[in-house]
Amino acid sequence: MLRTRSCIILCGLLVLTAASSPVHAQTGQPGGAALPGADLFQSAWKYDQGVGTPINMPEAIRLYGQAAALGNPLAKARLARIYLTGSSVVANAVEAERWAKGIFPEVLKAAQANDPIAQMSVGTMYVDGLGVARDSAEGLQWLLKAANQNLPLAQANIGVICDHGYGVAPNSAVAAAWFRKAADQNCPMAQAYLGDMYHHGWGVARDDCEAVRWWQLAAAQNFAHAETNLGWAYDHCCGVPWNPCEAVRLYRLAADQNFAVAQANLGVSYEKGCGVAQDINAAVYWYQRAAAQGNADAIKGLRCLGYAP
Repeated sequence: MLRTRSCIILCGLLVLTAASSPVHAQTGQPGGAALPGADLFQSAWKYDQGVGTPINMPEAIRLYGQAAALGNPLAKARLARIYLTGSSVVANAVEAERWAKGIFPEVLKAAQANDPIAQMSVGTMYVDGLGVARDSAEGLQWLLKAANQNLPLAQANIGVICDHGYGVAPNSAVAAAWFRKAADQNCPMAQAYLGDMYHHGWGVARDDCEAVRWWQLAAAQNFAHAETNLGWAYDHCCGVPWNPCEAVRLYRLAADQNFAVAQANLGVSYEKGCGVAQDINAAVYWYQRAAAQGNADAIKGLRCLGYAP
């Protein structure tokens, strides 16, 4: 039995926020310049966020680990968040808590010194209750401090919160405005999520061609969410001509980053022989990788092929 691919991914992974506020020039020295392992942290951040280079999460994680070994609290905070959200790794709340344990006072000190990355980290730690007692209102204030220093990832996170209504009234138009602020700074997460907004017509006029344009910009930076949605667009002739081979190429790029939806979709491609030679063993392999992360479509695919997930 052949299955359909997972539908387009909805934006929304992170935490926080409120109505938009003016964005000013960045004033703090980002990346904790005075902290141990600061150079390693800043190199990791570039790979993490695609600053001047395509995103490379394994390299970012490696460099964060080296900085963390030197005692860098911002590196530990990023590793905690990576494990909490499952960014290029299998999500692991226990590992996230391990990295976050005891670091909050040091991260807060850097945030109070006006470091925007530290401010964002304090905000997300408060909202997630990671390494500190949960306090969404306090977290919001710190996230806004970082966003007002023009930190793109903080702005993108505010967009997520406004879109989903986490602690505030949902407002897709405000969310789209925050995503655009970050997307215009070449933030791949914001570009991907702004593409989602255009695809669904959330806070902006529905426009699949514009959605594809933003996904392409994020996919060019190796952002797995965008690669998967762009692959879906090629699979379904949505804003681009039908091209299953290109869909498979994009799914594979995201699947190799451990992105479960892409892995499930790649499994379907192999099962159907669509865009790639039919290969049930390969289908099972990719379904198993996605199923290990709890992907329902992959679990169903395995069962239909006679494999227990």
